[in-house]
Amino acid sequence: MPLLFRYQLKELLIPLLVWWAFLFLLLFVMQFLRATEVLLGPAVTLPDIGRLLLYLGPHFLVMATPVAFLLAILLGMGRLGEDREISAMRGLGLGPWRMVAVPAALGLLLGVLMLVLASTLEPRGLSAVKGLINEIIKKNLVGDVRPGVFYEDLTNLTLYAEQVHRGRGTWNNVLLHDDRDPAAPLLVMAREGRVNPAGQGEWLKLALTDGRVHRANRATADYAVVSFERAEINVGVEGRIVRKNRFRSAREEMTLLELLESAREEQAAGGDPRPMLMTFYSVFGHALTPVAFALVGTPFAIGGRKGGRARSLLITVGAYIGYYVLSRVFGNLALQGSLPIPLAVLLPAL
Repeated sequence: MPLLFRYQLKELLIPLLVWWAFLFLLLFVMQFLRATEVLLGPAVTLPDIGRLLLYLGPHFLVMATPVAFLLAILLGMGRLGEDREISAMRGLGLGPWRMVAVPAALGLLLGVLMLVLASTLEPRGLSAVKGLINEIIKKNLVGDVRPGVFYEDLTNLTLYAEQVHRGRGTWNNVLLHDDRDPAAPLLVMAREGRVNPAGQGEWLKLALTDGRVHRANRATADYAVVSFERAEINVGVEGRIVRKNRFRSAREEMTLLELLESAREEQAAGGDPRPMLMTFYSVFGHALTPVAFALVGTPFAIGGRKGGRARSLLITVGAYIGYYVLSRVFGNLALQGSLPIPLAVLLPAL
């Protein structure tokens, strides 16, 4: 590896790693603040936060890489320009393309990394996040139950427990009034109860032991009492999950093959496949941004003028904002059918 290549690479990698770490932490804090109602609940543990960070890691890396790389170019190549090292390299006969070669090569490598993450680990991670947040929401619902207090946050259900054992996750002397069927409400009394938050889908399963079920029929005078040793009651909490789970995004949870398959199914059913195809091609368009930023940011960063770093920062941040605006404009045109979708997602980078 030539000495100049290694020297430029070192100047870029150090600030890239620093900005990666900073933006990763910033993105996590922003997501955490958006979901504080869930993540600061009574049943959340440190392992839950660790799993959330692990699942969101690929998504944050894909989001942070273009910005981190752009800022790394500003700091790394900008320092070479301000210290007149670029002028010395030019004096040795190195042309401008030799200056851009290392950032462009690194940008291409980062683009491949983004493409791999966005097509494999990112959708799987986001899908796992949704499941994890669903379970946390359900655990928090249970954690809100207080001994000797009627709990009425579950739709058409009232829960009462004389004693609550946090460590074991159990209740003693449980009373449950189920009014989901207004014509035949249920009154359940049990010696012990617990919750299984890991039930399938958006259901919370209550497991009760040693009790009785009282069932009345309001249309008639019928009244029934049934004793049981073990019983399970499924409680739907979909409304709460939809309201509280801020990580839901169906298309982002799909791999590239799943997006294509969904687009074909949507087209076969007479629907509009363009949103799915837009997400599919956007993965490739977004992977080109590091190369585009390398070609745009490097010339401004190595200008070598006084105050060049601040000027470069403004210009390249403006370029990033411009890229975002162009992405939205061309994306809307593609969804309206005015532009081919592959061209619309590539145009911003080009």
